Amino acid sequence: MGVASHPMARQSNPGVTVANATGAYPPAHILTDEKFATLDGEQIYLFLLSQAELIWYVEWMERTDEEAFEQVIVNALGTLEAAGQSEALWAPDVFYTPKSVTTDGWRAVQNAWQTLVPGIDLIECNLHGRKRVSATLKDFSEAHPDYLHSDSQQLKDDFDHVFAAPSLAAFSQRVRRLREQHADEPILLKRLDILADKRVMFTNHLKFDSAPAFSSALDRSMRFLDEKLLSFGQFRAIDSIDPMLNAWAIVNNLRAFLPDAKKAGQSLAQFFGAQLQGLPWMEALNLSTVAALDKLLPPEKN
Repeated sequence: MGVASHPMARQSNPGVTVANATGAYPPAHILTDEKFATLDGEQIYLFLLSQAELIWYVEWMERTDEEAFEQVIVNALGTLEAAGQSEALWAPDVFYTPKSVTTDGWRAVQNAWQTLVPGIDLIECNLHGRKRVSATLKDFSEAHPDYLHSDSQQLKDDFDHVFAAPSLAAFSQRVRRLREQHADEPILLKRLDILADKRVMFTNHLKFDSAPAFSSALDRSMRFLDEKLLSFGQFRAIDSIDPMLNAWAIVNNLRAFLPDAKKAGQSLAQFFGAQLQGLPWMEALNLSTVAALDKLLPPEKN
């Protein structure tokens, strides 16, 4: 956290109240992603900010250009700041400033984060990078039908080796070696140029112990959102979007995992530090909707 100035005034939206309402501390390393939805037949976008699977903020977007991302990020940061201040986690003049953000590689959202949080470490999801490499290798295979299967597998292994690099220097060196090996293959060179250009974002996670290299944790929560969206088809009124997303996120964060799950017997909120002090998760959910769970709970007896 730090004191800083930003080009846009931060606003506090209702947002997802469950994380701060149950005592979880705002994360230093975050994930963001967007998903498609429909409003009266028109495509809209849902912005999500999380700590792994734990949802901290959701808001719908009409567009996904840089200006739109700046506004929703300002709202998200303002909401988390207000949460921290209401819980006396930091002083009123301290901005919530995450250390890193992992995105899917959309340039507009990356630019917005750099503009609003100077010095933040941008991380591009390695899984998305690998998927784009797979698409390149498919194009290369179609352009070279006589290419041996064993050679294709070796080529895939070589690209996987790049993503497995233990440092920025090793990543850069492995890209250079592949460029030398395939200097006459424009399809491969184009992808290698992209990897070279994004080498810092593909390795920034190595600077931290807990910064995510992949956005798959948020994807798991988004699959739960997909089920919700599928159940009712599309939004009909603008005013209903954010409240529904907020309610979904609270349930996502507080529902208990089944007995055979890795996090069996606890919720995401508890896994990330929330203290429910023995309150059943459904009661915690009800109290979280008014953003006052920790204030309503009696002090824990020693």
